[in-house]
Amino acid sequence: MTVAEVLKQSGLTDEQIAALDAKAMSAFSGILTTADQAKADAEAKEKAAKEAAAKAEADRVAAEASATAAKAAQDAAELSKRSVDEFWTNTYNPGVAAWEKERNDLAKKAADNAAEAAFYKAQREGYLGALGIKPEDAPTFTPPATPPPDPTKTPGTPTFVDPNVVVSRVGDGMYGVMNIMHKYATLYNGSPLPISPSELIKNADALKLSPMEYAARTFKFAEKEEEQRQAAAKKHDEEVAAAATAAKDAEWKAKMEEREKEFAAKERQRAEQAGSNPDTKLPPGSAKFTDLKRAVAAGERPDPTKMTQQERRNLTLNNIHKALEEREQAVA
Repeated sequence: MTVAEVLKQSGLTDEQIAALDAKAMSAFSGILTTADQAKADAEAKEKAAKEAAAKAEADRVAAEASATAAKAAQDAAELSKRSVDEFWTNTYNPGVAAWEKERNDLAKKAADNAAEAAFYKAQREGYLGALGIKPEDAPTFTPPATPPPDPTKTPGTPTFVDPNVVVSRVGDGMYGVMNIMHKYATLYNGSPLPISPSELIKNADALKLSPMEYAARTFKFAEKEEEQRQAAAKKHDEEVAAAATAAKDAEWKAKMEEREKEFAAKERQRAEQAGSNPDTKLPPGSAKFTDLKRAVAAGERPDPTKMTQQERRNLTLNNIHKALEEREQAVA
């Protein structure tokens, strides 16, 4: 808005406005410009304040959303943990205990049935023998291939499944998987099964195999068992060979020690016979004394009275080796 427009809005006429001095008009223009600038600055500050408030609000909303997400994640984790704990406490462990009891009961029933069947078989054979009939010649009852239709049921009636049979099958499946896991850990140094039990059962069903057959083929149970058997046999053979070698070494050492004792005793006797002790010294002129004296004089053997302990030991060892060589030549 110009100065003239402002003055006209104030009630001045065009003639009055035109009659105003130029300096006054210039002063009015400066005042108007300053006011417009102040207004613009105020509007800019207000806009900046609104933007800062909007950003602060956005940050607050984002912080609340992050806190809400963190709380939701924490609640989900706690719920998952409670679910897992409740499963193991209220479902898995009681189920395993129930399946174990059911399995033991079924095993006892099977053993009782087998004992009862054996009793009846022995009783039947005894009756037939008393009548002079061989058991294999007696007629036997063969049940029909398919049971006769039940007149009380109409076609399409669902067949009742015994829940005990279902529990038994589930228990057998679970124990089968546990046996597979134990066998794998035994053969592969305690390593866990590389696939989950559910995947193992799924793959076995796809190939129409039992879980144990599928695991035996996939993880090469037979080859691993044969490898361990060969390793155990090799270790046993090495232990037997080592024990035999040790026994031979001990026997050889004992023989050598015995021979060394014998030669040491003979050398000690010879030294005493050639010494100055009148109780053990051979009289001059005796055959042994003469031979010993001749051998010492000829340099064929050292003088026993002048030998050190080490020289006597060396002489004994030489005599042992010489005797062994003579023995080996005699045997050959």
